[in-house]
Amino acid sequence: DYNPVRKGIPRFSRLSRERQESLIAQDPRYGNVVCRCETVTEGEIVAACHAPIPARTYDALKRRTRVGTGRCQGGFDTPLVISIMARELGVSPLQITKKGAGSHLLFRGTKEVAP
Repeated sequence: DYNPVRKGIPRFSRLSRERQESLIAQDPRYGNVVCRCETVTEGEIVAACHAPIPARTYDALKRRTRVGTGRCQGGFDTPLVISIMARELGVSPLQITKKGAGSHLLFRGTKEVAP
C-alpha cells in the first residue's frame, strides 16, 4: 500500500523532556549531542543514514538534521559527523562527499604523504 506521507526523523531539540528521555532510553545515541549549535544528536544522524531514503552525503544529512547549519557552520562537528556517517554507511571517511561525485570532503588521512 502506497503512503504518500513519509515519517520524518524526530528532531531531538523540539521534543518534550519526557520524549527526549524516552528516546535516550530506547537508543543511548540520542543522548550524545554531536552538533552543539543545533542540538543534533548521534541518534538523529544514525536515523538519517538508515531512513527509507538514506542520507548518503553531508549535504543530504544537513538538510535532514540541520547538522552544520548553526553558528559554527560545522567547524566543530564535521569531523565527528564524517566518522559517524562512514561507520553507519560502511565506507571509508574518504568516501564521504559533500553533495555527490567529485565533492569529497577529505582527500587523504592525517599525516599521509601526498602522491
